[in-house]
Amino acid sequence: MMIKIKNIIKIVLVLILGTLLISCENTDSNPRAFYWQAYRFFQQDNLESENLLLVSHENNKTIDKQVDYAWVPNERTVSILSVGDIMAHTIQLQAATSQEGYDFNDQFRWISQIIESRDFAIGNLETVFAGPESGYSGKNMIFNTPDAMGQAIKNAGFDILTTANNHSLDRGYSGLSRTIEVLESLDIMYTGTARNKEESESLLLFEKEGITFALLSYSFSTNGWPMPKDHPYALNMLEEDKIISDITKAREEGADFVLVAPHWGLEYHLDENVHQRRLAEKMFLAGADIILGTHPHVIQPFEHHVMEDASGNMKDKFIIYSQGNFVSGQRTYPRAIGMHITFKFTKFDMDEAYVSEVSVMPTYVESTYKNGQRFMRILDTYRAHEMFLNDELDIPSSLANELKKLEGDFLSHIVSRMDFEPYLNEEKSYVIYEKNGLGE
Repeated sequence: MMIKIKNIIKIVLVLILGTLLISCENTDSNPRAFYWQAYRFFQQDNLESENLLLVSHENNKTIDKQVDYAWVPNERTVSILSVGDIMAHTIQLQAATSQEGYDFNDQFRWISQIIESRDFAIGNLETVFAGPESGYSGKNMIFNTPDAMGQAIKNAGFDILTTANNHSLDRGYSGLSRTIEVLESLDIMYTGTARNKEESESLLLFEKEGITFALLSYSFSTNGWPMPKDHPYALNMLEEDKIISDITKAREEGADFVLVAPHWGLEYHLDENVHQRRLAEKMFLAGADIILGTHPHVIQPFEHHVMEDASGNMKDKFIIYSQGNFVSGQRTYPRAIGMHITFKFTKFDMDEAYVSEVSVMPTYVESTYKNGQRFMRILDTYRAHEMFLNDELDIPSSLANELKKLEGDFLSHIVSRMDFEPYLNEEKSYVIYEKNGLGE
């Protein structure tokens, strides 16, 4: 009983002292910091330090240097990286040809450190693994890629692939089904296709640091291939009713954030169309938090909105209408430019998780020859240019200069609808959105 009374007295004293300090000494201080003190008092009986933490809104500076950091709220962060279309065109197959068969690792190796550094990495698999008996092809909308591509994607650090796109049925249901088997054998999560009705009704949810995410994937087209007669559930189509139903279900199953990956839009258009905008708004209103678009093979703008959704609360919403090609055989500008985008999620004790930072970096697929063999690799434009200047990367000076120009063009386009000046963070990515959850 005495311990409980002691805790109550501590809480009251902290709140009173905090209020007095804020009103009399520092009107810019963050009052929520004092609530954390009370919380820590209540949680821990034997705290010895009696210092109080004052936080200034300006630059988030700590005013009191004698802080017992055991009192600071527990901060947990999760990072999710996303890229656009992972293609397998003919020249990529040529570059991967080896004496043992196929090896696609070189195409991803240079950028794999970035991918592996995130908690989760997502890509859009725009091909199928239908097996050698079906014949490999990287053209004419009848894609089929060696399983070695899947292994290279895994080795690069990807955790999840969206499989709903206009190439999902290039080799029919058997190709779709075998692709799922390959991904499962590699322990890569997937969403967008299914082998049976039960799988089609199961949503992909994943969790880290107490934050739960759902990822949904849909395609606007099958390239004219008919939906398998005996498997009408095999591919998630971009149907409004289904999308809204799945978003609602994801929330009911405990998702803190719902990410939607629509394969949509018009090829090679640098801006979205009215249909994308209308559907995006409906997805946001239904409860989606982040939309990761693919298909146009070029990059379309990023947007941030604050709006009331089905929860009845005002929420931050984010959309990248198209992430472009991450790796492909399309060599002309702007199709040769891709990107990676990272969402950082932060959660403090007692608070809901929120998106605290969004950062981006353009990528470029180098295509050349080495020892008479076609060679391809994905380059991160900033790192590639810096390493070239330091004689750490062997690329032509013309390519290094082109990468720098492409980076500037990319940044201008990607943030064209944001009132935010991008800056380079410690991870060497350009921050295009940030938010401090405490005190806001």
